[in-house]
Amino acid sequence: MWKTDSSGASRTEDAVMQFLPPCQIRCPINEDIQRTNVLMSLLPEDPGQAKDGIIQIGDYLYEKNPFFTVCGYICGLCENDCNYKTRGGAIKRRLLKRFLSDTYTPYLSQKKPLEVTKDKGKVAVIGGGPGGLMCAYELSRRGYKATVFDSNEKLGGAVRYIPEYRLPEDVMDAVVDNLVRIVGIEVKLNAKVGEGGLTLQKLRDEGYKAFFVATGTPYARPLTFGTEKVEGQDLDGVMYGLKLLWDANRGEVPSDLYKGKDVVVIGGGNVAFDVARTARRLGGDVTVVALEVMDKASKDALPADVEELEGAREEGIRIIPSRGVRRISKANGKLNLDCPLCTSVFDEKGFNPQFECADCIPLDADVVLVTIGQMGDRAFLQNEGLLNDAGRLQADPVDLQGRVPDVFIGGDVRRIGFLADAMHEGVEAAESIDRYLSGIDLKSGRAREYGPYDAPYRSSYKEEPKHKWVPADQRLNFNMFEQGLTLQEAIEEARRCITCGPCISCKACVSVGIQEELTPAQVDEDLCCGCKMCVYVCNYDAAGLKEVEGKIVSFTDELKCKSCGMCVAACPSGARSLAGDRTPARIEAVYGALR
Repeated sequence: MWKTDSSGASRTEDAVMQFLPPCQIRCPINEDIQRTNVLMSLLPEDPGQAKDGIIQIGDYLYEKNPFFTVCGYICGLCENDCNYKTRGGAIKRRLLKRFLSDTYTPYLSQKKPLEVTKDKGKVAVIGGGPGGLMCAYELSRRGYKATVFDSNEKLGGAVRYIPEYRLPEDVMDAVVDNLVRIVGIEVKLNAKVGEGGLTLQKLRDEGYKAFFVATGTPYARPLTFGTEKVEGQDLDGVMYGLKLLWDANRGEVPSDLYKGKDVVVIGGGNVAFDVARTARRLGGDVTVVALEVMDKASKDALPADVEELEGAREEGIRIIPSRGVRRISKANGKLNLDCPLCTSVFDEKGFNPQFECADCIPLDADVVLVTIGQMGDRAFLQNEGLLNDAGRLQADPVDLQGRVPDVFIGGDVRRIGFLADAMHEGVEAAESIDRYLSGIDLKSGRAREYGPYDAPYRSSYKEEPKHKWVPADQRLNFNMFEQGLTLQEAIEEARRCITCGPCISCKACVSVGIQEELTPAQVDEDLCCGCKMCVYVCNYDAAGLKEVEGKIVSFTDELKCKSCGMCVAACPSGARSLAGDRTPARIEAVYGALR
């Protein structure tokens, strides 16, 4: 028997199913996308009047996602599952958050520190990337003294590799510095655990009760062909792309480093294209060689985002798909690459490239930048007993507990993913550590089931706005290449959202005063004649029919009802009604005040 609780979840004794917009389900940290899109759509069109509303929306987002201003530049995972994706184009959620970031980032320094008594003990977070910082953020809010140990000069982890033309450094600095300040996190920089006598056992001796290991994948993966390491990687001119990104972001390379040089980047992911576009901005004539195919519909498709591929092509970068590299040699001052045809990248076992070596093309270069992936610090993991007998990192997929009971593991070191994936694991680790130190079962009640909510029926949909990029011939520098949304554009784009999640998961109308409470359509079964008219007019599949004591009557699925009133207007017998003051005069008064 399904029941409904106050959170809008349908539940049985064994599981909880919550219906949400598919974009929110795709978001690893379950951001309230529909709610904040609605709130943005209601912003006044005057910038001065809109500022307070933007700050309020930002405060709401910050509570769950203190990295939302960074996400506005680099994360669009939710757009991949947007119901509008095939109906005019996905809502530009990333750009909407970047619009909020333009106002909220300068405001961050004004946020007051949280007043939390930290008397629950000391927890060490090893690694100051998004996963580690989110774990420390959550633990600090729960009353723990969280200390972040990071081997670098700045916190941020892999995000610090992202070029400035995509993510300005001052935005990242503002997020990290203020997060640490607001929740009171202790930070120890240039502190690499595993070296210089700094071990987990030493930290235990200093009173740390639990650990979250989020050391990321700081080491570049060497190039291999089959099971063998490709020869020639030690030649002068062969480098790893990660180092170029790191050096470029630190301002340690000249602006004309590759001027007049042929640069080959090996790899097909977003990082490889960051490297390629960075090398292009440093004057190089750049070619990308990738195992994968260009067809995004293929299982062997290039993993880089479509926008990365489009941007690279516009900037004059050549892409050679379906090719590997089996040998690098040097002659007459040039690096020579042998590039056989890659016939497939994946099979039933996973990543397992196959080649046709009879079909091999030569490629010459002055510089080769290998960017095929990253690896974690295996020596540290091995020394701390976190690898199993097969040499693999062991961590429970639900609670993230490792082989050592007081150690929890997450982020890229456990499973390479996106920014938001690491943030999610930081939150989950904080929950597990809190349970572990409180003596509570680590897994009970954590399994959740989400069901996607279909888009409402419409005869037509508005087209997505065209992206606004600086012309290719004017953007070969490290300034932002993408222009953000204006206030009017943000309002229009937020209005394009079809708010396809159920009202009970949003409640934006309640927060702005349009309704005092959510009021699903009610049915008077004595008056209902079972004509099915309400079912025909409901755009949200919320109205249905059921049998009650031999009589067919209508009912409302409260998890799907939008309280739009269409069924009330269509009901010929007056059996349907909405509670609360939702008269046209009331709604117009509220909307008028908002505008």
